Amino acid sequence: MSPLLQNAVVSIQLGLEDFASKDERRVISAVRNLYSGVLLLCKEVLRLLSPPNSNDILIMKNKKAIKDPNGGVRFVGAGKKTVDRFEIEEMFKQLELAVDLSNLKRLAEIRNDIEHLHPTHAPALIQEAIADAMPIIRSIIVTELEDDPGELLGQDAWNALLDEAKVFKAEEEACRTTFENIQWNSDALEVSVGELRCPNCSSSLLKNESDAASSLSDLHLVCSKCSETSEAVSTFEKALRLSMQGAAYLAMKDGGEPPLENCPECGLDMYVVDEGNCVNCDFSLNGYECAVCSASLSIDDYRYGDGGLCSYCQHVMSKAERE
Repeated sequence: MSPLLQNAVVSIQLGLEDFASKDERRVISAVRNLYSGVLLLCKEVLRLLSPPNSNDILIMKNKKAIKDPNGGVRFVGAGKKTVDRFEIEEMFKQLELAVDLSNLKRLAEIRNDIEHLHPTHAPALIQEAIADAMPIIRSIIVTELEDDPGELLGQDAWNALLDEAKVFKAEEEACRTTFENIQWNSDALEVSVGELRCPNCSSSLLKNESDAASSLSDLHLVCSKCSETSEAVSTFEKALRLSMQGAAYLAMKDGGEPPLENCPECGLDMYVVDEGNCVNCDFSLNGYECAVCSASLSIDDYRYGDGGLCSYCQHVMSKAERE
C-alpha cells in the first residue's frame, strides 16, 4: 500500500472514531479527517494515473519542464504542494473517470459549517458528511483501485460508514416526501428542495409540517435535527441561489444572462429568468414590450426605466431630448 493510500485509510478510520467518541472536542476533527481522507483517495487515483518518472505530476500543483538525455522535453511534478478540490474535480472530468465527485462540494461546505457552529450541531452535519462521502469512497475503491472497501478500510469502519449513510438517507427521504403534494408551478423551485438548509444548524433535513400547504407561502419548515423552524420564503431564496450556482458561474464566465435575478417587485433573488417570472410574488415580464420597437423588456429595462421602453430606445429618446 502506498503512503498516500495509507494516509487516506487512516484519515477515514480516525474520522469515524472521532464521530463515535462522546468527547465533544472530537466532533470537529471527525469531519476534518473524513474530508481529508476522501481527498487523499482521489489523489491516490491521480497518482496511479500519472505517467512513469513524472514525479506524480497529476497530483502536483506545480509542474516544470525538463530535458531528456535524447533532447526531448517533458513535464514533471515540482515542489510539495498538491492539487486542491477544484483541481481534483477538473482532473477527474478531463480524464473522464466514472467516479461521481458531485458531493465533494457539499463535503467542503459541511466542513466549513462545522468550523463555525456550536459542537451540539456538528453530529447532524457529520452524519450528512458520511452519507455524502460513502458513495465517493466506495466508487474510488471498487472502480479505480479495484479493491474491496471492507478489506481496505477494515470491516468495522466500512460497516460504520454504511450504517450512518443508511440512517441519514432514510431520514432525508422522509423529509423530501413532505413536499410531494406542493403545487410548485416552477421547475426551478421544485429542484431547489434538494438544496434546502436549516438556517440554525445547516442540516439539509428540513421538512414541511403543514399538511394543508399547497404553495410556497403555506409551508411550515421544521428541521428534523435541531427542531428549529425557519421562514419558508427566505430559506427557499437561499436554496435557489445554491441550486443555480453552477449556471450562474457559467453565465458570468461566458458573458451570458444570469439564471436568477432580483425581482423588481418583491426585492428577492427569486426571479427565474428561464421561466420568466418570480417564484415568490409571481411578477412576470410577459406582455411587457417596448412602446417604440416592440422588443421584450428585460428585468433591467423594467427596473431602471419607466416600464414602457427598452434601454436602447430609452437611450435614444434621452439623447434626442438633450439635443
